[in-house]
Amino acid sequence: MEPLSSGDNKLEIWDDGQGWIDISRAYLTEAAEYKLRYPGDTVKATFQEVPLPFYKQGEFLYVSLLTPFQSGSVKISVNGNEIESYVYPDHRKLTEEQYNIMVEEILEEANICFQLSGLETQVNTTGRSRIVSWSQWSYIERNFQQLRQLFSKIENRPIRRLQKQSTIMKRERVQRAEQTTLAWLDRKGHGRDIPTHLETNKTYETINLYENQVLKQQTLDLFKLLKNYESVETVSSKAKRYKSILQQWLNSPFLREINENSGPYNITQTFRKHPVYRLWYEWFDKLYKHRREGIGFSYPIALKDTFFLYEMWCYIQIIKILRESNLVRDTSHLFKTTREGLFLNLAENNQSSVELTDGMTLYFQRSYQYNTKTYHTFTQRMIPDIVLEGKEQIIVFDPKYRVAGNLGTALGEMHKYRDGIIHRESGQKAAREVYILTPTSDEQADGMRYFDAEFREKYGMGAVKMVPGGRNDELKHIVFTLFELI
Repeated sequence: MEPLSSGDNKLEIWDDGQGWIDISRAYLTEAAEYKLRYPGDTVKATFQEVPLPFYKQGEFLYVSLLTPFQSGSVKISVNGNEIESYVYPDHRKLTEEQYNIMVEEILEEANICFQLSGLETQVNTTGRSRIVSWSQWSYIERNFQQLRQLFSKIENRPIRRLQKQSTIMKRERVQRAEQTTLAWLDRKGHGRDIPTHLETNKTYETINLYENQVLKQQTLDLFKLLKNYESVETVSSKAKRYKSILQQWLNSPFLREINENSGPYNITQTFRKHPVYRLWYEWFDKLYKHRREGIGFSYPIALKDTFFLYEMWCYIQIIKILRESNLVRDTSHLFKTTREGLFLNLAENNQSSVELTDGMTLYFQRSYQYNTKTYHTFTQRMIPDIVLEGKEQIIVFDPKYRVAGNLGTALGEMHKYRDGIIHRESGQKAAREVYILTPTSDEQADGMRYFDAEFREKYGMGAVKMVPGGRNDELKHIVFTLFELI
């Protein structure tokens, strides 16, 4: 029987080195999954204001926690008591900048492939748009916390200035003779007899400035945009939560004191140089730069599923290598059209494909089992991520996200493709070579034999560095060489 925790009535987290420890002592890393428990029958706990759905098992309540893609301070609330913690960067994974590069390059190549596909559907390819798109939602989800921090800073210290306004005032309250007052007396024809009420300037401080008016306009625009995402089932609940936060902003004394700007807005010196207002303006500037991404995704990819985005990016990079060498014949199977528009058809297990010259095909999530035609398996069903399939042999590329310290085990799993996929007519093993694609850095790869060209040539398997934002010339050389061999 498991001993009771010494942290009675406290939220605990499982640590591989220490066992169950108090949540306040946890070392959290981004994009990771943790198991939490709480003794008793009821608990009200939230992580960054999101309720945690516990389930009962024995004497404890349990829940799985997925930390966000970004690092930074986080708040955990347990029965009304707040705990400050921090999510640290995971150095094994991609940076947010590399994440953005992958999204950008996937959709850029998709637009090029669409031009080659012959499909007769109009797609916007440049400029800005406020239509709903997967990439825009990903941007909102990744950066909404940053927007909250910016709004909090602006709300606490908004830009303001002194402003003069003409008003009628009792003469005993006029402290000094303004030029406005003298001009008014002269205009009214008063001589030495000073009337009981005078026109003068009243100076007051105001935050109803142009930049704050634009800020309110942008907040309202985002509020309206989130209404569109409410109709998307997979993101509806989160869109509603974001909307409720924006509604609180709009009802705050700060924004209620400001008039909304109408129409287009300009970049002022404040937006260019103020450290906080500049970041606010840039946030909204990036929000609407998605019209080029008119070819979207018909399904969402959660930030915790960055590994799947990496798989898609690797597939698109191989397509790009082949396309630039005039080896691509038909890309129409990359896309599907619905009443809602045109989508990149790279969902899991869809077996999306690109037809190449010489009768070859490049597959994404190709499925092999006992009854598939040209190639089959004699054991279990197998679904390699990327397959370059020829008439007699295949080449397997398997993107592995965050495996730098465990490449040996990952390569060991590749033997099932080497030994388990058979050419139906000849009975021979079909996989000529198998490769792992990984975003391993040069420093990590140095000294690891799996990345050596000699190792790959000798064993017909190995690892290849594929880093978003890099040149990736090594993969290009391998693809060209293998294309001629199969």
